[in-house]
Amino acid sequence: MATPGWQRGLALAGAWTLADLARQFVASGFPWNPLGSVWAIPGVLGDVLLQPASLIGTPGLTLITVALASLPCASRRARVLGAAVFLAWAGFGIARISQNPPAAPGVKIVLVQGNIPQGQKWSRQRALDIFQHYLELTRSALAALGPEADSAAVVWPETASPFLLASDTAAREAIAVAARNRPALIGGVRFGDDGRPYNSLFALSEAGTIVWLYDKWHLVPFGEYQPGWLPIGIQVVPGGGFGRGPGPRTLRLPGMPSVGPLICYEAIFPASIVESADRPEWLVNVTNDAWFGNSSGPRQHLAAARSRAVEEGLPLLRVANTGITAGFDAFGHELGRIGLHEAGTLVLPLPGALPATFFARFGLLVPGALALVCFITGVAIRGCGNEIRPLR
Repeated sequence: MATPGWQRGLALAGAWTLADLARQFVASGFPWNPLGSVWAIPGVLGDVLLQPASLIGTPGLTLITVALASLPCASRRARVLGAAVFLAWAGFGIARISQNPPAAPGVKIVLVQGNIPQGQKWSRQRALDIFQHYLELTRSALAALGPEADSAAVVWPETASPFLLASDTAAREAIAVAARNRPALIGGVRFGDDGRPYNSLFALSEAGTIVWLYDKWHLVPFGEYQPGWLPIGIQVVPGGGFGRGPGPRTLRLPGMPSVGPLICYEAIFPASIVESADRPEWLVNVTNDAWFGNSSGPRQHLAAARSRAVEEGLPLLRVANTGITAGFDAFGHELGRIGLHEAGTLVLPLPGALPATFFARFGLLVPGALALVCFITGVAIRGCGNEIRPLR
């Protein structure tokens, strides 16, 4: 145990952050709602306080958060130092968001929120009605854009299409007509050559041609697949669940900036969302948060997506079946949203991308190293208690 005072707070912050980092990998990984996400406060205050994530990621924000929260138990000098750290944090954030925004590529993104209740989403009786609903929302949004529709792209949420787009040519053609043959990113299910279903994002171009296909690779344990570490003979997910994609990919659509897709909770994994060898120009997160209802879940998921934009220095546009649909620029500033349980469209100009951030280049090594140093320092100073006394 570390010596009471700032040493113990430092050791706690390091241990807490290392445990949070382990959550990203242990037992299939589930780093949901880390403490560092408390700084994703709506509005300008959150814009400012999230900016250090570009250096140390959300795990690094967790480290500082726990350390600052421990200061009431520390000495007065330690509390003064903590206040200085917080002021430097805020100063960095203000300076960063005061930069000139990067040049925008001149593209409009049409985000379509269908607001289909989870209990009706897979109804065979309602399949055609649901599909027509998405088509009509898409047609109306592009009609309202007028000539600007020529530089637009359409995005539907996770598994929005009730039809199997990989084999349903008529459904793809109907989407292309509604989207005026503009690029479209459509969530749907497909079946692979192995006979297993895949949670996929279809990139369609003219006449509904599939030009790119992305398969979700961070699958929800026990929801989308059965982890291999379960005891033999125990079957929780029938057939083992969904197949797994190969990992982060950068999709390229004709006439569009390259995009990095994230399906559902893939957006909660820091430093695991971008194809490092082919950095995209923006991120898109398609999801179905209808499972959560009107709870903290959709809001926490939104905060995670916003944090990824800051960490990577990339604009991120997010479309959810029942909400919250929103867009963020490369600084994590919110550009607009559709609230929970509303049907509608959100049309946003695609912001420009920043150069790769420090965190984007070095990833989890940064908060991991900081956390390890903090833990070792907090514990080691206790071992020198006869020479270094805790600050009073």
